[in-house]
Amino acid sequence: MMNTSEDWNQLELTQDEHSNVNLEDGINKTLSIRTHPTLAEYYSNMNAFLTLAIFVGTLLTILNISIYSTTVSRMRRHLNKPLRTPSIGMVSLYPIISLAALVTILIPYSWFMCHTVMHVMFMVGGPIFRTLLFRYVGSEQNYAKENAGEAVQINTPPCCCCCLCLPMIVPTKAKLCISRYMVWQMPFWQGSIMLVMNILYYRDRQLYHQVMLFFIPFIVASIVMGVWSLQVTVRMITKLRGDYQLRKKMFCLQLVVMLCKLQYLILYDQLDSIQMGGEYPINHTVYKQTVINILILVEMVLVSMMAQSAYRVPIQVQIDETQKDHQITRI
Repeated sequence: MMNTSEDWNQLELTQDEHSNVNLEDGINKTLSIRTHPTLAEYYSNMNAFLTLAIFVGTLLTILNISIYSTTVSRMRRHLNKPLRTPSIGMVSLYPIISLAALVTILIPYSWFMCHTVMHVMFMVGGPIFRTLLFRYVGSEQNYAKENAGEAVQINTPPCCCCCLCLPMIVPTKAKLCISRYMVWQMPFWQGSIMLVMNILYYRDRQLYHQVMLFFIPFIVASIVMGVWSLQVTVRMITKLRGDYQLRKKMFCLQLVVMLCKLQYLILYDQLDSIQMGGEYPINHTVYKQTVINILILVEMVLVSMMAQSAYRVPIQVQIDETQKDHQITRI
C-alpha cells in the first residue's frame, strides 16, 4: 500500500511538473510573439519584408512632404496672414502623422509613443480648425452680426440620433463660448490621459493593461463632444461661406481619428487571426505593426491630396490684386 501511495504521489508531482512546463512554454511563446525587440536585435535580424517596408514607407513619407510643400507654397501666395497660419497648421497634420508611422516602422518599440502623436494631431487639429472657421467670417462677433439671429440645427453627427428632440438654437455669445470649450477640452483632457497612459506603458506594462479600459470611455466622450461642436460650427459657417468647402475640410480632419485611431485599434486585433512573422525578435507583432503603418502612410498621402484640393479656396490675394487693378484702371 505504501508503494502504491508513493507511486501515486510521484505521478501527481510529475503531472504538475509537466503542466507547469507547458504553462511556462505557453507564456514564453506568448511573450515571444508580443514582445518588441530592441533596436540592436531588430536591425541585426532585418529581413527582406522589413527592408522593403522601410523603403516604401520612406518614399511615401517623402511624397506626403512634397504634397505638403506644394500646398503650403500655394497658401503663402494666395492667403492673407489671418487665414494663412491656421490653414498651414491644418495641412501640417498629415506629414507629421506620416513621420510618426515611419518612425514606428524604424523603431518598433516606440509604437505607443508614435500612436500618441497621431492621436495628438486630432486633438490639436480640432481647436485650430475651429479658429480657422471663425477667421473665415472675421470673428465670433462678426458671425453673430452676419447671422442676424438665424437659428441653427444641432442634430449633426456624431450625435444626430440622440439630438433629434433638441430644438434649433440661435447662436449667442454664451452659446459660442460653450461651443469653444467643447472643442478646447480635447487637447487638455485627452492630452492628460495619453500622458498617463504613456508613462504606465513604458514604466509598468502590467498596470497599463489593468487600467487601460477605464480610460477609453473618457477618451470617446471627449472626442464625441469635440466633433459634435465642430460639426455644428461647420454648419453655422457654411450658411455664410458655402463656397469654402468646409465640409470637405472637416472630413479631412475626421479621417485622422478614423484612420489613425479607430482603424488602428480594429486592425491591431483583427490581424492577430493571421499568422505573420516568426519567432522573436522579428515576430508577429513587428509584422502586424509594419502592415498597419504602411497602410496609414498610403492613406495619409491620399488624405493630403484631398486636403490640398479642399484648401484651394478661398483665394484672397488674387481678389485683392484684381481690386487694385480696377482701381489703377479707374485712376
